[in-house]
Amino acid sequence: MKLLKILLPLGGLLTSAFLPQVSALYRPAASPATVPQEGNKLVYADFETAKDNRPVSNRGGAVRLYVSSENPTNPCHYKGAGTSDAPEIVRPSKDSPNKAIAFDYILSAPNQWASVTLEVSGQADKDGKPVADDVSNYKFLTLQAYVTGSYSLRVEFNSRGQGMLIPGAPPQMLIKISPGFNTYRVPLNSLSQPKWVEDKINPKDLLKKLTSVSIAVYCEQCAPTKGMVVIDNMAFQN
Repeated sequence: MKLLKILLPLGGLLTSAFLPQVSALYRPAASPATVPQEGNKLVYADFETAKDNRPVSNRGGAVRLYVSSENPTNPCHYKGAGTSDAPEIVRPSKDSPNKAIAFDYILSAPNQWASVTLEVSGQADKDGKPVADDVSNYKFLTLQAYVTGSYSLRVEFNSRGQGMLIPGAPPQMLIKISPGFNTYRVPLNSLSQPKWVEDKINPKDLLKKLTSVSIAVYCEQCAPTKGMVVIDNMAFQN
């Protein structure tokens, strides 16, 4: 997939920065179904399916946006699909059948730290509780990303409702962003928690009970920053 050049920056509070070819909304699809996996590859989310006008992962997991900041009186902002916490479903060009997800963001200052985060659950909840995947035998998470306004993304691996105590922050990795729409590879044996976390866990234990993957645009000692993030084709593979 090739993204076209972005012509207009964000303006005002939050204004769509997508070209008309990029911002065409996907018509609601049928209810998601289990997608067969390809050998040594688990397609986590290719965002080809929607439910109730929201993108979902390949096995029906929720996809949502949220914000966090050191200074709650100076929060970050995002603009996805309408006024919801769902990212927008977009096409890379007018004639492309492929779909991706996208959102605009603003990181606010002053803040010692702040982020806008996209969280993708691997499976739909069961009886109101997250469902876990064991991805510990895979070597990499791959994803496609296009980012403006920031030079890096933080990819976090989460386990919720599985009896794991994760102090401080979950295992994660920073990826350096290059211009254009590119494929990035996250080695799962390189995951670690931030240095300031004292009681660290073994990342492989978490990967045995993974419930979601989060992708965040973030700042430390923040300066005002605004831009756009497009994500597609998240997969675990060897």
